[in-house]
Amino acid sequence: MRLLIVDDERLTREGLRDAINWKNLGIFEIREAVDGLGALSIMNTFKPDILLTDVRMPRMDGIKLATELRRINPGCKVIFISGYADKEYLKAAISLKAVQYVEKPIDAEELEDAVKQAIQERMDDQLINENEAFARANSSLVRQQATLNLIGESIDEHQLRKQLDWTGFNLPSPVVGATVLVKIVDPIADNDQAMTIMTTAAHRFACPFLLAPKDSMHYVLHLIPRAAFHLDKPSLRTMCQELASALSTQFPRFAVAAGDIVNDIHSFKQSYINAVVRIQEAFYLPPCAVVTDNTPLRNFSEEQKRLFMDNLKAALKLEQFDEIDSHVQHLTDTIRKCPMELVNATKDLYRRIAIELEAFAESRGIRLFTLQNGDSPLEFILGCHFIDDVLAAVKSKLRQLQEEVTERSKNTTASRVMRYIHEHYARESLSVGDLSEYMQMTNSHLIAVFRKSTGKTVKQYLMEYRVEKAKQLLMEDWMKMSVVASRMGFKDGEYFAKVFRKHAGMTPSEYRNRYRP
Repeated sequence: MRLLIVDDERLTREGLRDAINWKNLGIFEIREAVDGLGALSIMNTFKPDILLTDVRMPRMDGIKLATELRRINPGCKVIFISGYADKEYLKAAISLKAVQYVEKPIDAEELEDAVKQAIQERMDDQLINENEAFARANSSLVRQQATLNLIGESIDEHQLRKQLDWTGFNLPSPVVGATVLVKIVDPIADNDQAMTIMTTAAHRFACPFLLAPKDSMHYVLHLIPRAAFHLDKPSLRTMCQELASALSTQFPRFAVAAGDIVNDIHSFKQSYINAVVRIQEAFYLPPCAVVTDNTPLRNFSEEQKRLFMDNLKAALKLEQFDEIDSHVQHLTDTIRKCPMELVNATKDLYRRIAIELEAFAESRGIRLFTLQNGDSPLEFILGCHFIDDVLAAVKSKLRQLQEEVTERSKNTTASRVMRYIHEHYARESLSVGDLSEYMQMTNSHLIAVFRKSTGKTVKQYLMEYRVEKAKQLLMEDWMKMSVVASRMGFKDGEYFAKVFRKHAGMTPSEYRNRYRP
């Protein structure tokens, strides 16, 4: 949309121009004029959708300008601004059907509300006038919005039908159909490419449809057949499989899930909810799965979890890494056949496995998770979209741990230093001198040996370890930051916060608020 701002005061014009994020409101072209005559000269080439004008100006005031505007551009919406609450001006504003009369000093929120109202009225006028040129240019966006409106909290059926009619899509009566949800897991996925593939595939169904991206990963497809097309479960599954086949030509990791067939326009939200539940079930299946029916869900019991974790801990103590690998594989195979009720519950179990691996690694002086790029037991599991991803991630950490244990066994000096740090990190006075005395080595030799083995200085390793232990404490308890700092061996809370921010990329408080359950 286009906006024309008219005011004889330069500072006022600039203030109006900068007071609102116009692009967010859908206004992408703005012109300015110093008075009514200047505005009329601009209108020879610039056709504004909204006129935002002062009332009192030299040469030609806002009322006369709006009167002329009604003659040459009757569809333009007018918002008057003035420092004077003059009844005559108000009467004129009413007679000219102004959207609003906003008094100076301008309140940005009030002005934005007035502009939103003007935009809505302008759009309503365009709909009423059946502006075909506008419809051709924006029909895709209107259909996408209608697609999302069908799964919203409430549906204005009359308005929805009106908008879709405007784009050439006629909703049947009654509306029968189903919602399909597509999840594309691809960090380089092109939104336009995905939409094009799905649109081309859907056109082959001989079934009218509405399609829209819901976010960067999910797409909503409503299948809305006419009376001649019979939509049942077999045909719905066939269409989902054809859609998956088309997507597989470009995207290696995705899932397609269909909701139940519904017989009412207001029930599409329920069909969408069905699809959401089934897309969650796809987590337990290989990538590119199609889910159109509910899978019977049974709990993986707490007793089974405890038994698995006990076996894991026992195998870790004995460093039986191949056996652990087999245990994790068997666990995953079992869960596939007996999926948990919630994906998050499954992820939490694997997170606990990762925590055990991390605890064992620390006991051997090994850094299994880094302090950067979101690499923690919680974060690297939450980022997985399929159980295959989770399995691969855990096995990767297990292999890393096995390699590190083997390598560390070749250098016991670094291991002993790390173990000493793990046992005494909370001591504020802990220093390289303490470690040198414990190891019966000179400071310089200890530093050189440790750095050669780990790639880090003793002080750097100590600080990183303290930060990691602080993270655990922040996740477990709401104790004061000064107490957390003291327990980590910092006498100064500010210094603790500085060190934590340097290594974690955020303050202790931010970390607690973001990650504490």
